Amino acid sequence: MSMLDRLRRRRLGMRMNCAEVGEVLQRHLDGELDDGPSTIVEAHLDMCRRCGLEASIYADIKAALAEQGRLPEESVQRLRDFGERIAQGAPDDGR
Repeated sequence: MSMLDRLRRRRLGMRMNCAEVGEVLQRHLDGELDDGPSTIVEAHLDMCRRCGLEASIYADIKAALAEQGRLPEESVQRLRDFGERIAQGAPDDGR
């Protein structure tokens, strides 16, 4: 079962752990989650300093890139890959 499927089955108000948030954080910040799962992610971000900081950094990077105009798809994919590595707690490999 995918993380989104698990989120859809959760009742509003249930807590998520950092790993679960990490799996869907980018989609949440990009507005790609339904209201229910998005509310659960927001609740975690409000309570977890580490995840909240990661969300803030991702949002800042996204905003800075948006100011640059249209970016090459390769750059967008590299940003998504970087975000996923951060969310999973993997060290930056310098790419």
